[in-house]
Amino acid sequence: MHCISLALALSAAALVSAAPANAKQNPICNTQDKNRPGLNAGGPAGLYWMSNEPNGNFVFTANLDNDGKMLFGDAVYAGGNGAHMGPDTSKPNPLQSQGSVKVVGDKLVVVNAGSDTASVFQIDFQNPAFIRMIGQPISTQGNFPVSATIDVTTGNACILNAGEKNGVSCYKVDLRKGLVPIPNSVRSLNLKLKTPPENPDNTPSQILFSDDGKRLFASVKGSKGNTGFLAVWTVNDDGSLSPDFEKNVPNGGANPASLTVVRGADALMNTDIGKGLNIFDFTKSNNNKTKAETQDFQVGGSSHVAWGEFSDATRNYYISDSDTATYTELSIDPKNPNNVKGVKQYPQKKGSFPIDQEVVLINGKDHAYLLSPGAMTMQILDLVAPGDAQQRDSFDLAQAAKNIGVSLNAANMQGVNAFFTG
Repeated sequence: MHCISLALALSAAALVSAAPANAKQNPICNTQDKNRPGLNAGGPAGLYWMSNEPNGNFVFTANLDNDGKMLFGDAVYAGGNGAHMGPDTSKPNPLQSQGSVKVVGDKLVVVNAGSDTASVFQIDFQNPAFIRMIGQPISTQGNFPVSATIDVTTGNACILNAGEKNGVSCYKVDLRKGLVPIPNSVRSLNLKLKTPPENPDNTPSQILFSDDGKRLFASVKGSKGNTGFLAVWTVNDDGSLSPDFEKNVPNGGANPASLTVVRGADALMNTDIGKGLNIFDFTKSNNNKTKAETQDFQVGGSSHVAWGEFSDATRNYYISDSDTATYTELSIDPKNPNNVKGVKQYPQKKGSFPIDQEVVLINGKDHAYLLSPGAMTMQILDLVAPGDAQQRDSFDLAQAAKNIGVSLNAANMQGVNAFFTG
């Protein structure tokens, strides 16, 4: 038995009837559960990742204390099933994406790739390990959703589909109904894919709003002889999208993956699998800021660089390479985004296969969390200063899941994002 927040319980909707047998509503109580210490701990931040299991997708939660230590919270049914693209479903990184779990404010959106749905949860400000679904899971109006984004200005959410019916779709977040489709916001990427995709070639990677919410970005990987691209739509005041997207092809890049806004500039840092990264600079763009100048950068020893984040504390950028288990720190000059410099590389445990990552600011200090399915851990680093990321403890994801009887497998887990106030 475990507990939930009374405030969230009073406003929560029931989970879908098709939930797995172990996906039950949380009782309201005050008892301590030794397997879920985070449920009674409170804390300044919360961390979330998902199982993406084909027989039931669960969102895992943890409270983070003032020092960034993880205290496991719970596993909450996401209202659908996970999935894994080909060709080898026994290997990690099943969705080949960043943003499958997305948090802005007290809202969390997660994709259910095997059910073609997405769900939205409310996070308890007082105890971030408590999350409750709002409304019901909703169709993403496409196949194989892999990434979500939330506009910080309006609270609207958009989903990226990577299957046969691929593209984007957008939603308002209603506090009773959950995700409500926005008219005239379903747009195709016109990619020839299957559900699930047979391999990562030409599949979408991440969806992201611009900071002002006026543009919607989607990165798409390439294939042999076919360069990937960045799609950009303009967002209207009512949340609808421009009829067509602007196609930006990286200069020298090939496989656009994660997207990170360059702070202080109208530009994006885009990891490029097998090469390093691309910079999409919109400073000298057309009137609606959808056409970018691009520049590619080689990162030494790169094999599969596909995830990136920014640190508010160090003002630097961090990218992870799953194949080489390397965490790389970069600096980008906001006055000239093409001025990219390598700062330092931080080798992770061999074979740990770090994929999704998150950087969390707690009491003015940043901590990095690397989802590492090869080791079944969350690797944790303290970002002390520029050029000084210090390895600290890791969190045992497998043991936490085992303790509460919920499946979590290295091949299927994906996504990590956080709630924090700084």
